[in-house]
Amino acid sequence: MSFEHVLAKSGLTKVELARIYGVSRQLIYYWSKVGPPRYGTYTARMAEVITAALENAMAKGLLPLGAISKEARRARVERMAKTCQSLKPAPARG
Repeated sequence: MSFEHVLAKSGLTKVELARIYGVSRQLIYYWSKVGPPRYGTYTARMAEVITAALENAMAKGLLPLGAISKEARRARVERMAKTCQSLKPAPARG
């Protein structure tokens, strides 16, 4: 699985994904066209961890989000962003 899978199947908008990944929506758009960040960088390692967490949420049926109000969806995305951004990045590979 990959970032492209999360982008296609998570049901999250690019703006919501940007919030979860802690980057701009323009960067999410760039990643969707060109690919994920350069291998080995801190951003790439964090993106790997967050992508794995989102794939896990999809596997457990937590994503895509069901029909909920805008406020509830916003609050859920904010909680997901806080959780995902507090994850430890994958160790640097030497």
